[in-house]
Amino acid sequence: MKLPNSQKDFEELMKGIKWNRIIPPAVSVLQPVIIGGLWLLACKFDKRADATAKFIAIAETIPTIDLNLPKPVALASIYHTVDETMDVLKEVIEWLKDIEVPTAEDIIDETKKQITDPIAEGVDEALPDNPAFKQALADCVMNAKNSLPYGSYYIIGPSWIVSCMAQKGFKVTAKWLKKELGL
Repeated sequence: MKLPNSQKDFEELMKGIKWNRIIPPAVSVLQPVIIGGLWLLACKFDKRADATAKFIAIAETIPTIDLNLPKPVALASIYHTVDETMDVLKEVIEWLKDIEVPTAEDIIDETKKQITDPIAEGVDEALPDNPAFKQALADCVMNAKNSLPYGSYYIIGPSWIVSCMAQKGFKVTAKWLKKELGL
């Protein structure tokens, strides 16, 4: 391609350019830059826009929050408040690190304690000092509570416990269970 030597050559070259094919793609490429630049300019001079940009920057960087804003506005807001945003995000991450989430084993152990401790307290008062008997009775009571349908524990439970205790080698009666344990 030959460079133009005169004004007439330049005008001739410019007439050959189809501007309607160049301008729309150029505008679509530059539009995010223009929008982001205008928002950044507004944030520099207006306190309300600055405060809004800080809110946008904090909210948009959290993965579960989407404000449905144009990407250039969100990007310009993050760029404008990057230092403050990083400080806030560090605090959020530290706060999330400090939260103690119990493991499944912890939850199971705590649930077992909540269920068996009241049973053990009632058993300790009514039974002799035989640890094997107490353990067997506690196991049979828990077995009955876990195995029987809701509401039938107080009807079928004593018979179930007597049968379970007999299988473990201990002899108790349903009458004794009702008297001593209140079943």
